[in-house]
Amino acid sequence: MTLRLRDLPPPAGGVVVLACAIGLTVVALPAAADPSSRSLVDTPGVRDGADSSNANPLPADSTLPVVIVTANRQIQSEQATPAAITVFSGEALAAAGATDIRAVQDLLPSVRFQQQNLATEIYIRGVGSTLDFPQIESPTSFNINGVTVPREATSVPLYDIDSLEVLPGPQGTLYGRSTLGGAVNVNYRRPVMEYETAALFEAGNYGLIHASVVQNLPLAPAAAVRLAVDYQEHSGYQTSGADAQHDMAARLSALFAPSKSLDIYAWASLVSKSGHPPNLVVKGVNPLTGRLDPDTYLNSSAWNDAIPAPYGLALPFGPPRAEQQSYSNVMIGGQADLRLPAGVTVTWIPSYLDLASAPDYWLGAFPGNETNNYRQFTNELRAAAANAWGSWIGGLYAYHLDSNGSFTFGGFTPQTGFPVSIVDRNRIEGEALFGQVTVPLAARVHAVAGGRFSLDDRIGQGRYAVAGGLAPFSYARSFRHADYKLGLDYDVSPTMLLYVATQTAYQPGTFNSYASTAVSSNAIDPARLTAYSTGMKARFLDDRLQVNDEIFYDDYRGLFASSYNTVLNSNQTFNAQKVRIAGNQLDVVYKPGHADRIDAGLGYLHARNVRFELPDGTANYDGLQLQYAPDWSASLRALHDFPLPAGRLRLQAGLHYEDAFYADFRHTPGGRQQAGVKTDAALTYYSDRGGFSVGAFVLGGLF
Repeated sequence: MTLRLRDLPPPAGGVVVLACAIGLTVVALPAAADPSSRSLVDTPGVRDGADSSNANPLPADSTLPVVIVTANRQIQSEQATPAAITVFSGEALAAAGATDIRAVQDLLPSVRFQQQNLATEIYIRGVGSTLDFPQIESPTSFNINGVTVPREATSVPLYDIDSLEVLPGPQGTLYGRSTLGGAVNVNYRRPVMEYETAALFEAGNYGLIHASVVQNLPLAPAAAVRLAVDYQEHSGYQTSGADAQHDMAARLSALFAPSKSLDIYAWASLVSKSGHPPNLVVKGVNPLTGRLDPDTYLNSSAWNDAIPAPYGLALPFGPPRAEQQSYSNVMIGGQADLRLPAGVTVTWIPSYLDLASAPDYWLGAFPGNETNNYRQFTNELRAAAANAWGSWIGGLYAYHLDSNGSFTFGGFTPQTGFPVSIVDRNRIEGEALFGQVTVPLAARVHAVAGGRFSLDDRIGQGRYAVAGGLAPFSYARSFRHADYKLGLDYDVSPTMLLYVATQTAYQPGTFNSYASTAVSSNAIDPARLTAYSTGMKARFLDDRLQVNDEIFYDDYRGLFASSYNTVLNSNQTFNAQKVRIAGNQLDVVYKPGHADRIDAGLGYLHARNVRFELPDGTANYDGLQLQYAPDWSASLRALHDFPLPAGRLRLQAGLHYEDAFYADFRHTPGGRQQAGVKTDAALTYYSDRGGFSVGAFVLGGLF
């Protein structure tokens, strides 16, 4: 069991305040799996027993474990991969209370995983996108079992997870479009050839109930199935009862290994969300003077979504209330690995996604609705091998995405409110050819060269509000683009790696949801990036101290910048002509002994517009900090285990700091977030024989 005081989600717009919730968790852990039942090729992520965070329940000795990652689309040691990577095992996420990606941002620097209704905005090193509309894809990718998913699919619960990898910086060569800022890889646990049962239960204030149950069944010597179910609910965190959760998720997977050379993995998942979405609270206006004040709410509590007097005396639509939401996400995917002679492995990853999202919510005193629907097919076929002369990977990728959506202001339907924009169809499809090779140039020196050629085609139709009704708009454009990667890495010693790299990435162009005119086009140009990085990965003190550091410089042209224009009552996306992001990411892990561990991360980010003027010349944002890009951020976690006769008692504590930042590129006063700190502490008992844990967890902060 685990008793927890847990942090509440922040209000919309990136504003964070001190908050807490109480929960009781019962965890039943399965017996350790036989490592021989899962090969490295079979398992995309961290091997059994490998853990990159300080939440590994049962550390075996005083040395740091070897962590296996799939960042380069191949199985590789984290310390042998010449790039910055942060990896969390499923056990680490569960111990940290991270039930979705939004909670992971407290565990590492220079990221913001920001809630926006039923989506999560993924910002890595200052690059991401706000306003979740179907034709505006995120410039950072979220991948589930190797499949890139739309923004609304990023809010799926994290349960029965094998590993989660965060890859900062461009990933255009191996991951393709829309990976300018980086990628997040979530790998589900696969079936194993043995019986396994696991259960977790939480209960707490705000009516919190959270339960996960997993059952793994071997069907034959070469086949197994796995069923995982997750349920979570709580009452509303806001005064009106808004921001309430009622989620149900289930996943069925199967593994068939008829021979040593062939593995077939198939999975299907369903996620359903109801409850009440969060309402936006008014910030930036002093209720006493009526003037702009960047850090003032209309109410003393940021969780109070009511409109106080005198503003609430003549509300045109009545007071804000807890509204309804609907969300359905069905995904089907798989992976087949065929191992051929000469060490060549051929991998096929197909997928299908069908997603519908429709929350009703309040924007201060005004009701609104945002509806998004997606249907996506993807296919990836690749081959990879490693031998005496080096390693290589190459493949083909194809995708087809159809989506539509609408945003209504002043009502919950286009019939009762003002339809700001309606995208009847956004279809984007494409193909890509990619490859990467690593070859030795001299003793302990390796060169990396990679490339990707992409073809993308987009069409769009919709309607937008004009005087007297709705007018149609359309868009059609095709894109051809080539990305490259060049790098060198040097093995200074068996425990130290130095590397330098330059690479590119791009995001296909898209459209604003209004018609082009003779003087203004609705087209948004593609975004492009050239990035430079150099880093070190090293271990000292007999594998007890790990120091990884990366310095980076990113040059963006045409980076997307989106915001809601309250004057025109429309959503607009622009190309920032030139953006530069430079910084440093330092990650340190120290294990003084078998009972202690310290994890620390420090990020510096100088993310600024160099040249950003609106097309009509009405505004200039040169020199402004990018949204959700604090200059400094840091994380620190430490633990100590006290041995007991039948187990151990673990005391651990964490801290996460973020410098001040803005939630929009315009630097609206109400979108300013002050610098702040989140802290947490936990006391947990782990049984050596009983397969369970019980403890207490508290989280709070000052912002």
